[in-house]
Amino acid sequence: MMKLKKYCSYFIRYVFVLMILSLYVIEPMNASAASGETLQDLKDELKELQKEKAEGESEIELTESEIAKKEKEIENARYEIEVAKNEIEEAKVQIEEYNKKIEELDKQTKDLMAFYQIMSGNNVYMEFITDSSTMTDLIMRSDAVSQLTSYNKEKLNELEDLIEKNEALQVELTEKQTSLNAQIVEYEAKIDSLENSLPGMFDATMKIDEKIDAQKNLIAYYEDLGCKDDEELSVCEANIGTNTTWLKPLVKARVSSAYGYRYFNGKTKFHSGIDLAGNSEGTPIYSIGVGVVIAIRDAEAIMESGGGKSCGGNLVFIKYNILGETYTALFAHVLDIKVKVGDNVGPNTVVATIGGGPKTWGWDKGPSTSKPCTTGAHLHFELSKGTNVTTSKSQANSVQPPGYPAKGVWFYSRTQWFG
Repeated sequence: MMKLKKYCSYFIRYVFVLMILSLYVIEPMNASAASGETLQDLKDELKELQKEKAEGESEIELTESEIAKKEKEIENARYEIEVAKNEIEEAKVQIEEYNKKIEELDKQTKDLMAFYQIMSGNNVYMEFITDSSTMTDLIMRSDAVSQLTSYNKEKLNELEDLIEKNEALQVELTEKQTSLNAQIVEYEAKIDSLENSLPGMFDATMKIDEKIDAQKNLIAYYEDLGCKDDEELSVCEANIGTNTTWLKPLVKARVSSAYGYRYFNGKTKFHSGIDLAGNSEGTPIYSIGVGVVIAIRDAEAIMESGGGKSCGGNLVFIKYNILGETYTALFAHVLDIKVKVGDNVGPNTVVATIGGGPKTWGWDKGPSTSKPCTTGAHLHFELSKGTNVTTSKSQANSVQPPGYPAKGVWFYSRTQWFG
């Protein structure tokens, strides 16, 4: 009986201890589970974006305007250099022509002087003058010789003066060319500085209106699912499904630029994704698993409607749950978009086709008008934690896509894994 009481006492103490521990273990777990992103969080983010727009003009727009202005100045300076070069060449040609004329006149003068001497030595000169039939004829003959000599001297002086002026012009144009070249260097340095100040201008950007539209579309998507404002989005969209493996978006490709800091266009910048090259434009891009399209940017349609070019071109954002974690995949520089916001996609769904080449340059512009956002066909694939429908959020939360080879190395399967 005593043993039974003793065991009961131990059991009660054990249960009591478990109850105490549950206050520290179970409650925090519930708090952690309740800390996920909700529909209200998305609405609050939308308000912040709208506030940002209301407070003033976009910094990117202002900076791009300044870049365009400097590039126009560079274009004008280069034009003036070409004009100066042409003027220098014309001056050189003119100097050569004058030199030839000087040589001709110099020879004529020497020949004339020699002729005078010959005539003077044999009295031919006097005979030429005295042989005149009249006094008027005599004066005219004498004046003709004198005027011819004087004309030659004046012409020589005139040509020598022109040569001096042309040579001075050539020096002036060369100095002007040097000055313009210095201005171009200064302008290009200013443009580099401006480009570095552009927020998120590494591979793709979105203007404030595009961010607001993307956020509205995302909110509408969750509202259509019937999500409540205080309900966790991951709970609400449980039907999306969980992926237990990582798939690649292309059947094969070469990593042309890896994730992380890189030296590009003379500058070191952070590359928030990986660039997959080795395929032509129009090659299918696949979803990396089961997910849902949460945002797109149809840059071609924006361009056609007068909205201007966009760095990164056409963009597709797809949300995934992979190994229990929420990720957003960004596909940039795409040629054709094959999905729309709200579409559920699977691992074999073609979501877009590869762009980045000449077929997309009509709407895929770089951080400045003289520098394209992409110079060849490739896919910029970016992976970020959480739900991100703007390039700035995607870059801020970006992670290195797992399982890819090093820069310059190919993969030949969507399931091929590199440690």
